[in-house]
Amino acid sequence: MIVRSWSGKVPLWKAEDFHGHLLATGIEDYRQQPGCFDMQLWRRDDEEWAIFTLVSTWRDMASIRAYAGDRPEQAVLYPGDEVFGLVPDLTVQHHELLTIAP
Repeated sequence: MIVRSWSGKVPLWKAEDFHGHLLATGIEDYRQQPGCFDMQLWRRDDEEWAIFTLVSTWRDMASIRAYAGDRPEQAVLYPGDEVFGLVPDLTVQHHELLTIAP
């Protein structure tokens, strides 16, 4: 299994609205992907920014390529992201999942 992670930040005052946007775009898109098993959305605030991190677990890199295309390390961004002042990571991280422990 492969873990895919992406982060981006928005101004704090736009965080709640961006959260809704991310649920309707990225999270909903992931739910539609047959090779995506699960996802977690994390948020961390600092003085001016809300930093969102989306972590998902996938069957394999072929499943990720079916979603993200031929350059799976490139972040998939969505129409409307710019409305929230999103400063996205333009690349994602992929890690092989070695252990799941209770």
